[in-house]
Amino acid sequence: MKLVIIFLLCHMLYCVDVDKNTFSNYKDVKTQHLHIEWLLNLNDKVIDGSVEYTFKVYASQLTEVHLDIYKMNILFVYYPNNGQVLKHHVESDPIQKEEQGEKLVIELGQVYKYGEIVKFRIKYQIGEDARALSFMDPSQTDDKKAPYLFSQCEANNCRSMIPLQDTPSIKFTYSATVITQSPLINVFMSGNRLQTQKFQLMNNYNMNSIANVFQFELNIKIPAYLIAIVAGTVEERSTGTRTAVISETKNIEKYQKELEDLDKYVKYLEDYIGEYKWGSYKIVILPASFPFGGMENPLLTFANPTIIVGDKSGVSVAVHEIAHSWFGNTVTCNNWSNMWINEGFCVFLERKGLKTLFGDINLVHVNSQVGNNEMNALIKEFNSSQDDFIKSYASLHPKTENHNADDSFSTIPYERGFQLLYYLEKQINETRFQQLLKDWLQEYEYKSADENDFYRFMIFWLKINLSSEEFLSVKKSIDNVYNKWVYDYGQPPIEEKFENPASKDVIDLVQSWIDGKGTKPQNYQIFDDFKSNQKQLFLSTLQDKNQVVTDAIMVSLEDAYHLSDLTDAELLFRWYTLSINTKYAKDTTNLQKIRKFVGLVGRMKMVNPIYKALDKETATQWYQENYAFYHPLTRQSIENIIKNKTIIK
Repeated sequence: MKLVIIFLLCHMLYCVDVDKNTFSNYKDVKTQHLHIEWLLNLNDKVIDGSVEYTFKVYASQLTEVHLDIYKMNILFVYYPNNGQVLKHHVESDPIQKEEQGEKLVIELGQVYKYGEIVKFRIKYQIGEDARALSFMDPSQTDDKKAPYLFSQCEANNCRSMIPLQDTPSIKFTYSATVITQSPLINVFMSGNRLQTQKFQLMNNYNMNSIANVFQFELNIKIPAYLIAIVAGTVEERSTGTRTAVISETKNIEKYQKELEDLDKYVKYLEDYIGEYKWGSYKIVILPASFPFGGMENPLLTFANPTIIVGDKSGVSVAVHEIAHSWFGNTVTCNNWSNMWINEGFCVFLERKGLKTLFGDINLVHVNSQVGNNEMNALIKEFNSSQDDFIKSYASLHPKTENHNADDSFSTIPYERGFQLLYYLEKQINETRFQQLLKDWLQEYEYKSADENDFYRFMIFWLKINLSSEEFLSVKKSIDNVYNKWVYDYGQPPIEEKFENPASKDVIDLVQSWIDGKGTKPQNYQIFDDFKSNQKQLFLSTLQDKNQVVTDAIMVSLEDAYHLSDLTDAELLFRWYTLSINTKYAKDTTNLQKIRKFVGLVGRMKMVNPIYKALDKETATQWYQENYAFYHPLTRQSIENIIKNKTIIK
């Protein structure tokens, strides 16, 4: 209690880091609850929407509410109690309209004072321009029976799905009614699905054309980016007492088998960090066009089918998404310049869980080495840019003002953030740091925070729990690096190599291949006994040394391991990227296999490096071939890659 009082008093002296990627006046008025009503017309790729808002006023006087929107048709705004229509207009900038959307200004018609509640409704319509949504034709699905819809709101894309305060600084509860027109369509959202109808419809419908009415409710506050929906011929299968998998029928049994240990993964993380408070945990295996490996929507994690390898080697993604139940969903970054508050902490917790899952800390360190290689490559790439915004993406506090926050997303907040926490743990000691994280979660439960909030909390925690002499020593070791680690564009101030026996065998094999100049090393077959993450390290280390990887080495590698025919996408994309960078990829080798790969996988982690490696002409051609397959976020990312290409290789 003493710590809490001191911390809160000090916290009042500071201003929190504002969100520069929202047009909303969220400091003046804050969303308390949303009730959504959607009529899905998946055949025409249109959603008719209505939302009822409950706001609380935090300004001394309030006459307007400003919301974020992106390419949607606002029909009208009104008070539900008396039907009074409210004036509204849209403020727009030509560039920002495409980058981040527009500001919807709603005139309340009266003055509201501090502490008062404001309620109104908006009726609107959205379609394929909603960049959070992927509308899929039956031919693009596994079951081939009906259209399919899924969302991806992180970072600030929920504004294309719902007019709202699209900032992680604002958390609210929500409920939803989703109306379908086909009996084949099943619906899940990031909330508890209700068994009976609880909410009255806000609109009149021709009930003869209605197949089903689904209702959902989430009474834990979340930011806008965690609202999610999936609709299609999907079904749910149990994987334990509190976990389940959801997918189209065709592959449900395979997915259920691969993810049969979900209950154990939740328990591994609970044992380290504390109770899982969200109730059930369900993971949806989406179509391959899903742009991420996973997305931590509460109660409804989304995952790309590339995590299903057949040997459970891809389940670390599931562990990562479960870890978000604490870091990201419970304590959330307050803007997208502080994404590491979500992802760095999440990777740290994920690897605590993987230590139990793998039963070998060395294999966890292999994951850290793979991440370290990818982080270092990105730091080099970002720093080669002449654009200071892009340079800032190498830091834990990227610049995002007047830019789409998605542009700054990369491995950096995950791995650079993890390494900072790994360093802090070593200064504070493992047992104490575990307790510090538990107390951090308790203090900021269902709230949003930034890097300064964490720093201040940590220092006060240490002051209370350490002797004066030890506190001064530990604080000095933290202060020497903390700001550099967060804000500098270069390498982290302390180099973490994560060297271990499991990775030494990998690094030694890589060196043997390079030294052999195309001759197979005597022990080359040990590769077959490597774990998946060791194979990833093998390929990422070759990529790091690609300038000395000759065509003879590539030919011999292919002959020894048949790498172009692997089924693990984590390995394939690394091998394919290396193939292009070393100019091994040709029509006579594996170029057409790479071409096929980018048309079957839409996960940005896997296709972006390939598009970066391709020359501009080929990248453009392949992108045009697969445009319809890619999610809007993947399209945006690849278009940026192609736009920045100036020289044909």
